[in-house]
Amino acid sequence: MSLNYSDNRGFTLIEMVVVIAIVSIISTALLSNFSRSRVDLTTGANLVAAAIRNAQSNAIASVKYNNYNPCGYGFHYIDASHFSIYAGPNAATATCASTNKNYSASEDSLLGSQTFTDSRIQFAGSFSDIYFEPPDPKTYLNNVFSLSQSPLTITVQKSGGTCPADCKTINVYPSGKIEIQ
Repeated sequence: MSLNYSDNRGFTLIEMVVVIAIVSIISTALLSNFSRSRVDLTTGANLVAAAIRNAQSNAIASVKYNNYNPCGYGFHYIDASHFSIYAGPNAATATCASTNKNYSASEDSLLGSQTFTDSRIQFAGSFSDIYFEPPDPKTYLNNVFSLSQSPLTITVQKSGGTCPADCKTINVYPSGKIEIQ
């Protein structure tokens, strides 16, 4: 009696599909986990720049706050991971040209505090307030308006990181230009 075996030394199509499916699932899981673990400094810097631009836009448009026209809008450092936009005092009751442009809890109103979306991102250090006074708007950096002064630099960094590799900088110029590097 002779047995007739065919020479089938390859993989079946079903075996190949199962192996490809398993490799795909594992790859997807690893890639999605890796992307969540990456610190995205660009997103953090864009969040800060957007908040500064929001204050600037509110000043340009002379947006009313709480049924009054404020003297302007500003951007305020709270701590390493928090910042806020604030509205200046009521233009009808204050002399806007002589008011302090830096945030003052007794005169100004916080529009809300913001936090970095990734807890691993923070400011590298404190910085002065940025204030926009309509209608031009004039840009005050630490309560000073002078087109000849240096830009205000805000550094956003990865927690525990070192600059320049783990940092992004935002420069706010006296002209109102906002630049991310």
